[in-house]
Amino acid sequence: MSDDFLLTKPITNSKHKQAVSDAFGALAPFYDAWYQTPVGKYVWAVESATIKALLPSRLQGVIFDIGIGTGMSLALLSSESSQIVGIDVAWEMLGVVYQKSRQLTSLHLVLADGEELPFREEVADFTFSMTVLEFVSNANQFLREICRSLSTNGWLLLGVLSSPNLWASERRIRSFVKPDVFRFAWFPSAWQVARALYQNGFFQIQYRGAVYAPSFTPSRLLESCAIIEKKLSNRWLLRALGAFLVMRAQKVI
Repeated sequence: MSDDFLLTKPITNSKHKQAVSDAFGALAPFYDAWYQTPVGKYVWAVESATIKALLPSRLQGVIFDIGIGTGMSLALLSSESSQIVGIDVAWEMLGVVYQKSRQLTSLHLVLADGEELPFREEVADFTFSMTVLEFVSNANQFLREICRSLSTNGWLLLGVLSSPNLWASERRIRSFVKPDVFRFAWFPSAWQVARALYQNGFFQIQYRGAVYAPSFTPSRLLESCAIIEKKLSNRWLLRALGAFLVMRAQKVI
């Protein structure tokens, strides 16, 4: 990646941000294992299908993947005509991505805070961010930084763990009983995310829902649930009840 992208900026080291970074760093060695379980495979299958439905038809130029985690998104974003900048607050997560994709020359990894991106204005042609908004300390600042670094008329694809649904309730209860990464999360509604996008420079918002089956669904029923997902993900009211929402929005300022 050319140094022209970079802009030196001070990073705010708040206790909340450090705690989130530490929690995800500790989770990094085990993160992918959950997606090998029956329910994990179901979740990734329906989430990735929903993401694909809203991805631009052609991915090119500079793509920011904010919150790249262990790099599961790379299979969806990689193309011959794009350069991916993978950004995460947890060094351990970036280490996992590096081990997986060291042969991928179009990938550049950056340790950075999504609320204070160390990049110049309008350098990204497309920004992708999954399950990050819920964990930032200031959602508006996070979206403003995405808008600042995204080119005019560029698109943002934002995935969030939402409410109201059984998954959000279970995560709240579980993190209260036994603290985990979800103790740092809030679970916004589709309306809250859409309003925040409008307030911070994004328009033409579209969204779909995913993950309607609760986490305790028997394994033998998950295949049937995946089929039902296709009928629910874009229904006007039901899509907002998915445990996972994918929002697509365009910067037009």
